[in-house]
Amino acid sequence: MDSDYDRKNHLSQHPRLVETKVSWTIEDELINAVITAAVWSEERKPGTWQKMINALHRGAEKTEQGTVNAFLFRAMVDRLLEEFHALDT
Repeated sequence: MDSDYDRKNHLSQHPRLVETKVSWTIEDELINAVITAAVWSEERKPGTWQKMINALHRGAEKTEQGTVNAFLFRAMVDRLLEEFHALDT
């Protein structure tokens, strides 16, 4: 039997395409996980956590909406499009 993780994180072979309400909200748990993963990807020196949080807010300020949600959502879309376009090469 599939675990909850498998059911939540894998698309079915043939996803059903329907109009859906788009949520631009990214939950705090995911934001915290992104910050943590980014910090652990860098050399951990004093101040790294605060600098990473400052970088997140700086990126957010550059979005039209001015939010962390918009910044991370756009980053995910950009990464997906990068993979999509790589299919043509």
